[in-house]
Amino acid sequence: MRADRLLTLMMVLQTRGQTTAAALAKELEVSKRTIYRDIDALSAAGVPVYADGGPGGGYALLDSYRTTLTGLHEDEIRALFMLTIPGPLSDLGLSQQLKGAFLKLTSSLPSHYQEQAQLIRKRIHLDAAGWFQREERLPFLPVVQEAVWQDLQLSMSYRRSGGGLSQRVVSPYGLVAKAGIWYLVAATERGMRVYRVSRVETAVLTQTHFTRPATFDLADFWANWIADYEVGLPKYPVTLSIGPDLIPNLPHILGAGVRSLLAETQPDANGWKTIDYTFERVEEAQTFIMGMGTVVKIIAPDSLRVSIAKLASEIAAHYSE
Repeated sequence: MRADRLLTLMMVLQTRGQTTAAALAKELEVSKRTIYRDIDALSAAGVPVYADGGPGGGYALLDSYRTTLTGLHEDEIRALFMLTIPGPLSDLGLSQQLKGAFLKLTSSLPSHYQEQAQLIRKRIHLDAAGWFQREERLPFLPVVQEAVWQDLQLSMSYRRSGGGLSQRVVSPYGLVAKAGIWYLVAATERGMRVYRVSRVETAVLTQTHFTRPATFDLADFWANWIADYEVGLPKYPVTLSIGPDLIPNLPHILGAGVRSLLAETQPDANGWKTIDYTFERVEEAQTFIMGMGTVVKIIAPDSLRVSIAKLASEIAAHYSE
């Protein structure tokens, strides 16, 4: 355990430069006294670590010293090489850079670990895209990305969900990829807004720089925005009985979240499972139920059952002519 900690300590000093004992103790989750002992152990082993006293001081490695070890354990290497080339990084034009980074990392590993890395690529593949999801056209993603990097305001025309176009000047704080869809988080005169990048019809960099708040955290903002968005969505709750032929495929149709609903439900004597599910609108529920035919039964609400019966009757009459 101590050998692992010493190696981690060395990697932290190599990566971050001069670091205080308090910061090292917090990083390694040990006491400062333990850090002092570990520093002495590294020095005794010939690692050129030195202390700089006074305010703002700390420990550092000599500039000329670089360890060739990666510090990775076998399970860490396995996890890292499972990443392959995620779609969002490819969208940003970083696939070649990531491949180059993996190549450099692989070449620095012992031969046994290099074989492990190749084996992982052949046995594990991660596909983050959703089912039945068309690839979005993103002609202006490079321009939006450049605006984010350069802290430049962006002039863009944006297609609303209803189809209308609007002209906007925004301060792009960051980009978020969720389920294969890119979103722009930006500040506007009316506050923070989130835009779907595929709906950007034109985008031009201005020469006006903006200053993002030092306290702004993209991940925190996104988590809060998602929570507020989900609360604000319209809700149409239903109770459905799902036939055994549909149960295995239902997560592919309604999303992975339905797996837990199915797992919590015991089937009846004929293999049917009853679940409570929430659609956004009654029309969405009708479309799903009509598409599933006789492998779904409506338990509640009665109004949905009546509307489906009416739609089925109209369809039957239409095709009997």
